[in-house]
Amino acid sequence: MIHQLIALALFATVLEAAPLPAVITRYHTAPTVTTTQTYTTGTTTLYLPPVQLFISNGVSYTFTLSNEEWATTPQTRTSIVDLNTGAEGAPAPGTTTSTTAPAQQTAGPAPQPTTEGPSPQPTTESPSPQPTTEGPAPQPTSQTPIASSTASAPAQVSSPSSPSQPTPNAPTSVAISTETPQEPTSSTSLTPISTGTTLSTAVSSSTSSSSSAASPTSSGQITPPSVIVYSPYQDNGSCKDQGTIDSDLEFIFSKGIKKLRIYGTDCNLFTATLPKCSQLGITVNQGVWFTPGQGADSIDGSVQDIIDYGKSQGWSVFDVITVGNEAVNDNVLSVSQLTSKISSVKQQLNNNGYNGHITTSEPPVSFTRHPELCNDSEIDIVGINPHSYFDPSVDASQAGSFVAGQKKLVEAVCGSKQVVITETGYPSQGDLNGANQPSPENQQIAIKAILDSTGGDVTILTTYNDFWKHPGPHGIEQYFGTIQLFS
Repeated sequence: MIHQLIALALFATVLEAAPLPAVITRYHTAPTVTTTQTYTTGTTTLYLPPVQLFISNGVSYTFTLSNEEWATTPQTRTSIVDLNTGAEGAPAPGTTTSTTAPAQQTAGPAPQPTTEGPSPQPTTESPSPQPTTEGPAPQPTSQTPIASSTASAPAQVSSPSSPSQPTPNAPTSVAISTETPQEPTSSTSLTPISTGTTLSTAVSSSTSSSSSAASPTSSGQITPPSVIVYSPYQDNGSCKDQGTIDSDLEFIFSKGIKKLRIYGTDCNLFTATLPKCSQLGITVNQGVWFTPGQGADSIDGSVQDIIDYGKSQGWSVFDVITVGNEAVNDNVLSVSQLTSKISSVKQQLNNNGYNGHITTSEPPVSFTRHPELCNDSEIDIVGINPHSYFDPSVDASQAGSFVAGQKKLVEAVCGSKQVVITETGYPSQGDLNGANQPSPENQQIAIKAILDSTGGDVTILTTYNDFWKHPGPHGIEQYFGTIQLFS
């Protein structure tokens, strides 16, 4: 028994020492499958307008050249103007003329050009951007981008236009080409060197009467301009009576101002305003106003009224006849429609004894974009409406150099024809626009700068604050009255 137990133990020991069979696990593999999913995302090209950098006597301004001719290859042009050189028209020797090159495309939603109310609907600022345009009280105004601030029809029947921001594109003294990628600051304009940020401030409407903005005894410190805008409307848009018109004109004349600009032929023009001007020895830049939507022939009645007055009373009261105000800028007429109508009106006036100047008034951009408006038309002088407020990089103290620079740019485009500033000014109240803060103090600074830069040979908008106008998108249109500033 013992031997059996010993044998069993030995057998167990042998079994324990014997090697165990290997256990193999087989891994089954399959080829890797790669799944590719393609996602298509939409890409929108941001259409950028051409931009011009304008440097006048060391002061830089940036203008959007067009709100309509947008392209995927934006262009930047730089013009340097030295008003002290007296050079006009051609670049200085040794300099190169402006050239353009494609700029970087930027992905994002494509901005759509927008229109502003004066104008523009200015601006119009660009206006363009650069105002309301003045005309007979019943006439509504159209809206356009960038324009200069001009007068508008009464508030209850019009919408303001924002002055198209002047957008010159022709160098005068020196032109240097620069190309820079542009970053949009808004959906309609680019201002890469703007010195200020556009903000909006609330403006409360004044309840004072436009005719009381300056009493017959008020007197400022500034030598008056050669011409001032006069509008025969009450604050509510109704016509002033003869007694009020007589008082207004006598007050204007007492300031030494002997020329007026009047935009339309309504509101007692032929029975009160013109006869009183003749009595005082005041001459008039008399306008005729195209009714938006009614075409070039909408002025025919006004033209005939002027002819009838001239034939019966004489033509001496008329210094200039202006056919339309910012009609091209406001898209009321095409360039060809306007030039054709100017030719027709000029022939009618000449055939009936008028031998004075004929013109039309537009923001500078209308002439720089359409040189044929001055070179191929029968206007005798070129009327421009530059307004510095609509350039956010220009402050009140630079308004004079801005206006003078705009004039030189148009002179370079329009050749031998005399360029006349038929409207400019600065608001005393309204929204902040970059470096421009409308206030009575800044209005005085700007108007003095404009008169200093032009020698006073300029038409200032306007005599009294015009509360009959719509306040406009910037809240400025009612606050261009300046008569209180003049000594």
